[in-house]
Amino acid sequence: MAKISIIVPVYNVEKYIEQCIRSIITQSMKDIEIILINDGSEDKSFKICEEWGKKDSRIKLINKQNTGVSDTRNVGITVATGEYIMFVDSDDWIEKEACEYAYKEAKKENADSVIFCYYREHTNGTTCKDIFKEERRIFYKEDIKNDILIPTLGLTDEKLKKPQQLDRLVPIYAKIYKNDLIKSNRIKYIDLNKIPSECLMFNFDYYSKSEKVVYIKKYLYHYRRNNVSSITKGYREDLFSKWLYWIKYMRQRTEKLDFNIQKAYYSRIAFSVIPLSGNLFKQKNFKNTYKELKYILNDENYKEAYKSLEFKYLPIHWKIYFYLAKGRMTLLFYAMSKIMRILIERKKK
Repeated sequence: MAKISIIVPVYNVEKYIEQCIRSIITQSMKDIEIILINDGSEDKSFKICEEWGKKDSRIKLINKQNTGVSDTRNVGITVATGEYIMFVDSDDWIEKEACEYAYKEAKKENADSVIFCYYREHTNGTTCKDIFKEERRIFYKEDIKNDILIPTLGLTDEKLKKPQQLDRLVPIYAKIYKNDLIKSNRIKYIDLNKIPSECLMFNFDYYSKSEKVVYIKKYLYHYRRNNVSSITKGYREDLFSKWLYWIKYMRQRTEKLDFNIQKAYYSRIAFSVIPLSGNLFKQKNFKNTYKELKYILNDENYKEAYKSLEFKYLPIHWKIYFYLAKGRMTLLFYAMSKIMRILIERKKK
């Protein structure tokens, strides 16, 4: 059994895949399993993977028809034999000691997961992304619920003072997961054709079952933000319908859970107007954008979410933003959304 299985979904990344693979095969910890899954690439990605497969016997290469990144990761989970699993996107790369550091911490504490820091790679430079303030921290059952599970779902109470941290725990990269825990609980990725974020749901399901998690303040993963072919680019016509599916799906999951989890659920719905409005602006059509924003703000799910949102914790500009949403003042909300998009993008740089 390998210590870590690294699952890499591959789709039309001929420009980046070699750097990704090279960073994995040169890991300081050699006892790893490398699972490259070509998801019907139409460029030279598969050929590049084949060439690397001939050079390194640790590589398992799977070639399949295009079914999307969620199904591709699920295929990887099915064949993974490692004690832990790490997910690496094919346009990203990892530090040489990533596996060694993460596995050492996992074994030392018999942890279900290790969370570490990462770099954001922009076209104009690199920024460091911390997850928690501490250099090292151990989370047990109640801590996992309060400081990992709930914030993954949505911001509540004092955490609303920093809305920019909404998605800091959502990504599945910069983490390792125990293989047995995934498989024994049948945790899988939900198809992105149905929901807006498969990572959020995977982590929610995983950390719901976790007993012990370790965090280390080491920057071991490089997340590339300048890939123009990324799935996050471009207008998505079906994004709102995906959010509605997610709302219904999660309502069934959270209605029997405690009050704080339900608050996080409504908070996530309230904050979803940020990506929804950002997506609508990509149409570059005021009339259509205004009409669809009005439709979203008048949806009963969103009315209910804004009634539950704890405005008192929010910074002033966020209070204004969400008060406009709550009051369904579409034109003012449209203008404020434009301003907020500029502020958000500046903070990302």
